[in-house]
Amino acid sequence: MYEIIKSVIESKDYKLEDILYKINKMWIESAITEEQKTELDNLARENAKAENSYAPLQEQIDNIYNVELADIKSRLTKLEQENGQEVEEPTEPEEEYPEYIQPTGAHDAYKTGDKITYNGKKYVCKMDGCVWTPDAYPAGWELVKEE
Repeated sequence: MYEIIKSVIESKDYKLEDILYKINKMWIESAITEEQKTELDNLARENAKAENSYAPLQEQIDNIYNVELADIKSRLTKLEQENGQEVEEPTEPEEEYPEYIQPTGAHDAYKTGDKITYNGKKYVCKMDGCVWTPDAYPAGWELVKEE
């Protein structure tokens, strides 16, 4: 059993939580010695790939990175404009009412005044930290009446 688990760890294709559970289970069942358990624990921690064990966390980190990068670029553009520097205009103008995108957390939640299009209708957010659709939480959104 020791050699099998060691070869799995060396392949680096495992979730850390799962492999540590299996190592502990084998040790409790006396299938491996305490020394082997310690060696396998250390080897598993050293060889673990974040994308195998922490994929949902990595997605959140990537989303935060993208939001922050866009914010930094926007602020930099504003600073350059204030200082009279030439600034390249974006190739595509931003939509005034972009399509609703489900937020994944507080970092990309809608804020008061944000505009969206949802199911073909335009809305303005009435609260900070809104992560719900206009259907799910109507009090968070105001329907824009088309003139």
